[in-house]
Amino acid sequence: MRYFLFLFLLACIFTSSVGFTLADERDESHSHEGDGGITAELANPLDSSISSIPAFFNVLVDIILVFAIPFIVFFIIYAGFLYVTAQGNPEKIQKAHAALLYALIGGMLILGANVLLYVITNTITQIK
Repeated sequence: MRYFLFLFLLACIFTSSVGFTLADERDESHSHEGDGGITAELANPLDSSISSIPAFFNVLVDIILVFAIPFIVFFIIYAGFLYVTAQGNPEKIQKAHAALLYALIGGMLILGANVLLYVITNTITQIK
C-alpha cells in the first residue's frame, strides 16, 4: 500500500505543470573600467519582474501553491480511501477522520499564507 502511495506521489510531482526558464542574459557591454581599479556588477539572478521583496514572496508562495495543491488533493483522497476501507471499525474511522482533518488544516494554512501575503502586501503599499 505504501509503495503505491509513494508511486502516486512521485507521479504527481513529476507531472505537475511547472515550467522554469533558466536563461543566462548577461550583457557584456556593462563592464566598467574606471580609474585603474577593478569593478564588478552583480546581475539579479531572479526574473526582471521581481524587483522587490513583496514580489519575491508572491512568486515564492505561487510556486509553493503549485506543489502543495496536489498534495492537499492527494491527502483528501487518501482520507476518503481510509473511510471506505474502515468498514465500520471505529478505530479506522477515527484514523480516517484525523487524516481528513489534517489535510484540511494543511490546505487552509497553505491557502491562508497566500491570503495573508496579499493582505500584508496591499497594506504596505497603501502606507507608502
